[in-house]
Amino acid sequence: MNANSLIRKTKRKKLKTGKETDYGGKSISNLPEEVLEHIVSFLPIHEAIRTSILSKKWLNLWKSTPNLTFYGGYSPKRKLFMDFVERVLVLRGPSNIETFRLSCEAKDDQSRIGTWISAAVNRNVKDLYLVLSDIESSFVFPRCLFNCKTLTEFEIDMLCILKLPSSISLPCLKILSLRQVTFIDDQSTQQLFSLPNLVELEIYECNWKNLVWVTICAPKLQQLAIYESLESTPANSGGCHVRIFRTHLAHFSCCGTLSNEFCLDESSAVETFISLFSDGDRPRETACRSYKLLQGISSVKTLYLTTDVVDVLDHASDLLAFPLEFRNLTSLIFESDELNLHSAGFWHIIYNSPNLKSLYFSDVGLSEVPSNCREDGTLDPAPLCFLSCLHFIQVCNFLGGEEAIDGVGFLLKNATALDQMSICWAGSGVMTNKIRQQLHDLPGWSKICKINSG
Repeated sequence: MNANSLIRKTKRKKLKTGKETDYGGKSISNLPEEVLEHIVSFLPIHEAIRTSILSKKWLNLWKSTPNLTFYGGYSPKRKLFMDFVERVLVLRGPSNIETFRLSCEAKDDQSRIGTWISAAVNRNVKDLYLVLSDIESSFVFPRCLFNCKTLTEFEIDMLCILKLPSSISLPCLKILSLRQVTFIDDQSTQQLFSLPNLVELEIYECNWKNLVWVTICAPKLQQLAIYESLESTPANSGGCHVRIFRTHLAHFSCCGTLSNEFCLDESSAVETFISLFSDGDRPRETACRSYKLLQGISSVKTLYLTTDVVDVLDHASDLLAFPLEFRNLTSLIFESDELNLHSAGFWHIIYNSPNLKSLYFSDVGLSEVPSNCREDGTLDPAPLCFLSCLHFIQVCNFLGGEEAIDGVGFLLKNATALDQMSICWAGSGVMTNKIRQQLHDLPGWSKICKINSG
C-alpha cells in the first residue's frame, strides 16, 4: 500500500467516527440538541426531514421544527403532496407549531385539510396562512380555529363562502388578512372585524353581497386596508354600509369602485390612501360615497388620492356646498393620471387644507382657468395655503404638453409661498430645448424651479 492510499483511508476513518474534521474543528453533531433544533427550524420541511439520515442524533430533530410550510398540491403530483403533509403531521408528534403555511388545491379533500388545521390549532399555532384553490363547495373550517387562544396572525386566501361560528374568540390575534372570501352574514362578520387586540386588518377583493350593515370596531387597530373587486357585478352592486367606528389608524387604504359605502365614525387616520376606479353607471352614488369617505378622514396628515376621486366630485357639484375640512393635512399626493387644474373637486380640497405644506402630482394640466380667476390669471380669493405654507410642489411624470406647461405656470403664479418646484421629466429621451425654454420663460421659474431627468 502506498503513502497516498494510507492517507485517504485515514481521512475516511476520521469522518466516519465523527471526530476531528479539517482545520481542527468539531463535527456539527457535537452541538447541543437545542442548537441543532434551532438550525433545523430554518430549513424547509422537506429539507429538515432529510437531515434525519445524518446520524442517530439527527433522526428526530425535524419533528420539533416549529415552522411548517407546504406549497404544492397541484396536479399532477397532488396526491403525493397531500400524503406527504399527512405523514409529516402524524410523525412529528405533539410539539408546538409556531407557523403553518398551506397552499394547495382543496378539491374533495376539505375534510382532510380541516383535520390538518385542527392539528395546527391543537399544537398552539401562532401564524396560520391558508391559500386554497379549486374548492368544489363551500369550505367549512373546524370550529376550534375561531376559538384558538394562541393565534396571532391569520391569512385566508380562497374563493369560497366564509362560514363563521356564532361565537368567535381570538384573544391574541393581531394581524388578519381575508382574500377573495364571501362573507355570509352581518353578525359573524362583525365579530371577526372587532377583535380586541387586532392591529392590522386587510380585506382584499372579498364579496360583501350578503351583508347589509357591518361595523369595524377594533380598539387597537392601526392599519386597515380594503380593496374592492374592480369588477362591479350584480351580486355586489347593492352594497354594504361599512362603519369604521372608534378606531385611531396610523394607515388607512380604500381602493375600488365604492360599490360598498365606507365611513369613519369617531375615528381618525394619520395617513390615508384612496384609489377610486370610477363606475360610469353610478356617478351620483359614487360621488356621494366618495364625499362621505373624505368627510370621515378630516384629521388626516398625509393623503394619497387617485385623480378619479376629484373627477367624481365634479359630477356632484351640489356636494361641494358643504365644505370638507382638512386642517391637519400637510402633504397631498395625487397619483395615476393627469390632474386638470380646472377641477372643482381639486380646488375644494385645496381651499379647505389651510396648513398644506407639500403637493405632488403624477402629471398636471390646465384646460381652462377656474371660474374664480381674475383676468391676470390669479385666483380670487387665493387658497390660504398658497399664500402662507405651501412650500413644495412636485410634478412626477411631466411630458411637456401645452396644457401641462400652462398648469405649471398657473401654479407658479398663484402659489406665492413656494420655496421649490420640482419637475420630473418622463418623456422619451431627453427634454427638448423647446420645452425647456418654455418652462424657463414662465414668470418665477428661475428662482425656485428645477428639472429632474427620469
